Amino acid sequence: MYHQALVKVVSVLFEDHKKQWIITDQFSGRAILYKSVLEPVKAGDDIYVNITAYHLNLGTGGYDIVVSKQISPETVTRNEQGGHIIKLRYTPNQHSVQAIDAQESPYHTLFEKDFSLEGKKVLLAELHSMVPLIWSFARQLNEQLKITFIFDEQAALALPISKHLERLEKEKGFHSITIGQAFGGEYEATTLQNALQFADQYLRSDLIVVSVGPGVVGTGTKYGFSGIHLANWANIIGALQGVPVWVPRISFADKRERQRGVSHHTRTALMEFTYAKSILPLPYLQQDRMQLIKQQLAHAKSLTEHTVIISTKKANFEHIRKAVTIFEDEITTMNRSFAEDPDYFCGVFEATRVSLGFVE
Repeated sequence: MYHQALVKVVSVLFEDHKKQWIITDQFSGRAILYKSVLEPVKAGDDIYVNITAYHLNLGTGGYDIVVSKQISPETVTRNEQGGHIIKLRYTPNQHSVQAIDAQESPYHTLFEKDFSLEGKKVLLAELHSMVPLIWSFARQLNEQLKITFIFDEQAALALPISKHLERLEKEKGFHSITIGQAFGGEYEATTLQNALQFADQYLRSDLIVVSVGPGVVGTGTKYGFSGIHLANWANIIGALQGVPVWVPRISFADKRERQRGVSHHTRTALMEFTYAKSILPLPYLQQDRMQLIKQQLAHAKSLTEHTVIISTKKANFEHIRKAVTIFEDEITTMNRSFAEDPDYFCGVFEATRVSLGFVE
């Protein structure tokens, strides 16, 4: 199903070098325009927008996507940054980027060398809401840390859509790399392997995090969810002699049985598809809740003997409250706040601590 409609631009709500947020007169009433593939618009312009998400009443986003202006010059050139690596290949919005590992890149010679992570811990985060939390937790532990977030293509391909990144990109010590078909990071790369090498050897990152943009997918089936790809990330990190550290997706507020305790997303990807020996940190929890999680992990058949680290101390709630309020709007997960689902946030906090070497 594809829905497109003609609407009028009422005003431009926000604009930077990557995007425009636009108020329109119909449907969702707001839309996003990516400047890497479209020319900017102004109030009064008639534009075509993709309203498929509006028709499906999808929770993620709540806005339309600008497709084109009604009238446009015959020839338009945008995004003249050079490079020959095409993203969104064979779609109407394919465009070239300057990838760090392409032949014409000034960084190309870096990738001619052998590379090993040499035991470095790399944090794996299934949900986009984990990204600002990890940043805030890590910087509370050490405000001088350089942290690089690598964004895979399993959720949003256009990373400028993320308001979290819009804010984090202004922070000193924050770097982002988009890989595969995902685009819009500070740096572009073709593969996770090369992104890891760049983050480690060129950016000299104190912490590397692999995650996704907003808009993960789940089908209610055992293997049909975006987070299954964490196993691929872990196996690549392990092959490069790194140590994958998994952010556990924990909830006792989610009504779905498969998401209760440690989500089946974490358990299935880690236990059934991950060959690389990994670390799964768990926060201090109430006794009955920890007992359930221990039972879940004990019943899971694992390809490899992974290391489970259970904290013996309660999480510092002041650190967590500070993290969830680093932006104007409180950070939530699946529309649940820290007060409603504290164990989720404690899980992110503990995984961040462990990845930085803070273990009791």
